[in-house]
Amino acid sequence: MNASYSGCCPLTPWIVFLAEAYCWTRTAERQSSRMRARYLRAVLRQDVEYFDLNVGSTSEVVTAVSGDTLVVQDALSEKVPNFVMNVTMFAASYAVAFALLWRLTLVSLPSVLLLIVPGFLYGRVQAGLARRMREQYARPGAIAEQAMSSVRTVYSFVAERTTAARFSAALEESVRLGLRQGLAKGVAIGSNGVTFAIWAFNVWYGSRLVMYHGYQGGTVFAISSIIVNGGLCVRLGNAVGSLVIGPWTNEDDTIN
Repeated sequence: MNASYSGCCPLTPWIVFLAEAYCWTRTAERQSSRMRARYLRAVLRQDVEYFDLNVGSTSEVVTAVSGDTLVVQDALSEKVPNFVMNVTMFAASYAVAFALLWRLTLVSLPSVLLLIVPGFLYGRVQAGLARRMREQYARPGAIAEQAMSSVRTVYSFVAERTTAARFSAALEESVRLGLRQGLAKGVAIGSNGVTFAIWAFNVWYGSRLVMYHGYQGGTVFAISSIIVNGGLCVRLGNAVGSLVIGPWTNEDDTIN
């Protein structure tokens, strides 16, 4: 009986996780397929003036459709389930902690802000930098597309070096934004060191609960671990990171 129970314990989470991943991936694929079809119908309903004024080539329409649908598919298949899972884990962790050892949980509750605030700040900075990087990448992309579409003219006027210089100059701002993005991520990851301070405080206060209130040391250690891990569920790379969804293209007016 015990052997069967021990064998079912690791098998059950595996089946649940597999079903969750399959359902969310299937839902994302169906939604993205429907969006592609509706996007294409919306484009075909446009007048000829739309293609003359807004769309330079057929590849731009294909790129816009693919980019937007991939963003939606990635959000539904990965970011939304990660967000739901981590928020649920955060709420469940602190509910269990309050039920088992409410004294330590109540005293440690303000320290959750030290775990959450850096993640939220990083999410806001990351979203702003990603939006600005996309806008900056549009400039070198336009230069490259113009050069490739009129490559004979560029070659006849011996403008290869001039075009390459313009392309490199347009990428300079993107490089600076990438460095700022890396710095923000490094600061957010470095802020994980605050977990050691929280652990130290929990151990100190937990030792007093063991000595003066008769609580078990194993319970204090388990609740301390739940407090730290539950707070980490809503910071960098988890729930907060799942809220940072990739930038949209500028073709949203086509759907409308």
